[in-house]
Amino acid sequence: MIHLRPTTNDDYKSIGLLHATNWQHTYRGILSDRYLDNEVLDERIKFWKERSENPAANQITTVAVMNDVIVGFSCLLLNDDEQYGTLLDNLHVSINVQKSGIGKLLIQDCAKTVLGKAINHKMYLWVFEANENAKAFYEKLGAINIETIDHDNWDGTKAKVCRYAWNDTKSLL
Repeated sequence: MIHLRPTTNDDYKSIGLLHATNWQHTYRGILSDRYLDNEVLDERIKFWKERSENPAANQITTVAVMNDVIVGFSCLLLNDDEQYGTLLDNLHVSINVQKSGIGKLLIQDCAKTVLGKAINHKMYLWVFEANENAKAFYEKLGAINIETIDHDNWDGTKAKVCRYAWNDTKSLL
């Protein structure tokens, strides 16, 4: 059984590990091997520790828990952009439970949060152009690729990213 809950300060290591593991699996060829093999784990744990200790006023982070283990998470930045609405800054599901409905459950929870707390009902996210699985997932849920731009990555490399958006998150429910 999966249940969703708000994050606690104790969750940052589990979230950072999940985030880093997903990047190591998914972002080969997008981010450098040096970064993925040697830096990403410490960097993501540090990133989530900072987010846990000093969350932005508009940040809402939720974890998906199965058998007392965090198997997914989402992070929203409410009202991030006047035109596009709330930023879905992160959505990750453990590789061994992907395609089980956890990602959809998390995104529906995000939609409910946007509908209940945001100024408008729009939501968007950035996806690496080379991440075909993620693009297909978001497109299946009705997101539209609005634009593709060059992005400076965390490791000093560059890649193209696509802005996917929903004009009304009600469509996700």
